[in-house]
Amino acid sequence: MRRLRTRGTRTPLVLALPALLAIAFLLMPLIGILARTTWGDLGSHLSTPGVTEALRLSLLVSFWALALSLLLGVPLAWLLARVDFPGKALVRSLVLLPMVLPPTVGGVALLLGFGRRGLLGPWLESTLGITLPFHTSGAVVAATFVAMPFLVISLEGALGGLRPRYEETAASLGASPVRVFFTVTLPMVAPGLIAGAALTWARALGEFGATITFAGNLPGTTQTLPLQVYLLLQNEPEAATSVSLLLLAIAMLVLIALRGRWTGVPSDRSHKPAPAADDAEPPPAAVPQNLKAPAVEGCWPLHAEVTGFNELTLDAEPGTTIAVVGPNGAGKTTLLRALLGLTPRAHAALCLGDSDVTGLPPHRRGVAWVPQDGALFPHLNALANTAYGLRAHGVARAEARRDAQQWLDRLGVGHLAHRRPAQLSGGQAQRVALARALAARPRLLLLDEPLAALDQTTRARVRHTLRT
Repeated sequence: MRRLRTRGTRTPLVLALPALLAIAFLLMPLIGILARTTWGDLGSHLSTPGVTEALRLSLLVSFWALALSLLLGVPLAWLLARVDFPGKALVRSLVLLPMVLPPTVGGVALLLGFGRRGLLGPWLESTLGITLPFHTSGAVVAATFVAMPFLVISLEGALGGLRPRYEETAASLGASPVRVFFTVTLPMVAPGLIAGAALTWARALGEFGATITFAGNLPGTTQTLPLQVYLLLQNEPEAATSVSLLLLAIAMLVLIALRGRWTGVPSDRSHKPAPAADDAEPPPAAVPQNLKAPAVEGCWPLHAEVTGFNELTLDAEPGTTIAVVGPNGAGKTTLLRALLGLTPRAHAALCLGDSDVTGLPPHRRGVAWVPQDGALFPHLNALANTAYGLRAHGVARAEARRDAQQWLDRLGVGHLAHRRPAQLSGGQAQRVALARALAARPRLLLLDEPLAALDQTTRARVRHTLRT
């Protein structure tokens, strides 16, 4: 036998032996099903009318449970991951409760809550004409109750691993919170969402205890495949083994397909800008623009009063560049985030011309932000990234893409329009991020070390573009 090794060291036997025993313990029941299956009768066992009807009903119930879990679980996962509120720990415990609760106890709880004599059941029956117990809808409710936590936990972990800067940057380009959620957040946590949805469906397909307690065991109505296995064990154990093998195969296929995607944490492939070799690199800057904002024309002087640990007043005429210089940790980035209304550490009273935008959310301020790393959306190519702000302001797709291509061309990266951020160098990604901010035609442009990854020749060209 080959010696078990960790990275560069031998595995201690005191750990290896119990681990091997654990693997054997988990493997033995599966081997038992495979060994006891009568392979010659497998087809006939799975094609009987009772089994096919139970399979049809199981698929119906599991897919409806998945749809209901997505409808309710996705907003709940977002709430747990992004919002701090009193009782958050209690809500998270309620999400986890169906996973640790005995299934039959869950069924009893559903009866007392939604049954005909439960808390909500009489109202549902008298007002909406809905009776859940001993009905297919009751089986859907039971499956959703025990399966939805898998979706919520997986998606909450993915949302927790997604850095907020992507959503903040999208908001600075004019995207509303709902648009940001559907065009940035969900696509970036798609692996976690898919993993959670697959686990939810597999768990709903195999639900037994809560279903039989709450919805009963009525053939063609609530008798799903796990309940069919329970009945077959009493009279036809060989057929029960064959049906169990089918459920086992489905579960294993789901798990194999999801290998490496349990947490669903989005990959962060955006490039961190390399340190600048030129000491003349401009520091973070705020540039009041005299470009045309959506539905607004003219020039805007800037007036800002920022309060926090320090107090600062900024006044600038249109086209002025304000350079903020200071050591690491001095609060340069915090100042820019305050102008966007993104940080509780500082408050900025901001006026652009005659418009006081202090009370407006970030997506309605007309203030675009280019963070240090650019925060390009990894699921969109350079052209779609650049057109994002235009699309958020209601510009037609063709016109937005045409304008975005022009901005990419002006910054020398037009030939990279169809590349994803992961395929761009640090300097290229930085120019795409600048093009995206400029294409949105903001009233105020906030730049956090925007030229750090550029060589001297390209840096001069980009400076000229910004001045223009």
